[in-house]
Amino acid sequence: MNANRLLLISFCTLLVSLSPSLARQAQGWSPRSNTLAQVSTPTAWQTFQSTEGRFEVMVPKQPERMQQRVDLPGDSISLYAFASEDTSADYLISYADYPQEFISRIGEPSEFLDAVKEGFLGGIEAQDVVTQSRRLQGYPGLVVEYMTPDGASGYAHFYLVNDRLYQVMVTSQRSDSDNWQENAQRFLTSFNLR
Repeated sequence: MNANRLLLISFCTLLVSLSPSLARQAQGWSPRSNTLAQVSTPTAWQTFQSTEGRFEVMVPKQPERMQQRVDLPGDSISLYAFASEDTSADYLISYADYPQEFISRIGEPSEFLDAVKEGFLGGIEAQDVVTQSRRLQGYPGLVVEYMTPDGASGYAHFYLVNDRLYQVMVTSQRSDSDNWQENAQRFLTSFNLR
């Protein structure tokens, strides 16, 4: 699985409560660029900050920035994503601001996050290994450990900050990736709101 595939999955989770035909349309979407440079060593990790996204995170190299408009019933929103990778894993942070009415239609924040999680897991046909509630700086979130059909492992953190959904994901490139767990934790635990 690569960062572009994770981005598509992130995009599809935005459509979690929409019709299947809209979700199929999403599969035709492609990011601005399909290439990501290869290879990074753990010592090369750097802090990436997004002023517009109001977050910071440690990444193995400068991420590729992508943006896409998403049509919701009666509204349109922008999805912003930042993808990076190293030899062991793909890393993705995305965010989108939802209309409050859209979130309310799904239910409480915990129900919204559960729907996002189910949409994500269904999008990659992954098995939910562990799911835990978590708070990030007082905001509700879910932490999900998953296994893909091809044997890759991954983690996804979903946070609802008022009307903004953050998705922070990392997936091993191979089931036998050596240091992916250490790098995954470095990435996930470094994510903070600014």
